[in-house]
Amino acid sequence: MLADHEQDRLVELLVVTAEVIGDQLRPTAAAYMVQDLDCYALPVLDKALASCRRELKGRLSLAAILERIDDGHPAPNEAWAVAIQAADERATVVWTTITQQAWNVALPLVEAGDKIAARPAFLEAYTRLLKDARAARQQAAYGLSLGFDAASRSAVLSDAVAKGLLQHEQVADHLQLAAPVATFNPVALLAGKVEAAPGANEKIRARLEELARELAA
Repeated sequence: MLADHEQDRLVELLVVTAEVIGDQLRPTAAAYMVQDLDCYALPVLDKALASCRRELKGRLSLAAILERIDDGHPAPNEAWAVAIQAADERATVVWTTITQQAWNVALPLVEAGDKIAARPAFLEAYTRLLKDARAARQQAAYGLSLGFDAASRSAVLSDAVAKGLLQHEQVADHLQLAAPVATFNPVALLAGKVEAAPGANEKIRARLEELARELAA
């Protein structure tokens, strides 16, 4: 929900936007519109109203604002392009909740080998779910489907965190652990020598040198 000062700012933006496009909006009417827009962040609403000022002529409506709000939901074809990746069990997929729900509708057709029929089934389900989500003012919520390819999984999850689709805490347990750095030269050890590996830090090098002297004595 918007804070009180953000609601006041939104009223100002609504009134100014209406004036720019040749409309008039009373503060009282703007206050009622705020109630319907309260679930969105102010920067998102500011961006939508900027689009209204560029594109609308004559009248500012709630529907026009909602159409221009970036709520994070991909377009249907974009969602399908993400969902179809889940047909490969090796792939890790980061998708919205309604993308996953629409995929569950199409999945039996995919498993039957009919991807051609699966696509329109997905698009129909996704469009319906998207309409319901937007009517309920629901912004996109992202989750993940883990594939068994650990290398690609780490890349996909790291990219999702970088884009702000997922929080690091959500994926930390699934990220591939980095390979441990060697601290000594195992080949030299076989020859009875203690040598630090190239990647060893100064503290480890000093300890290995001390150990080498002890063994020499």
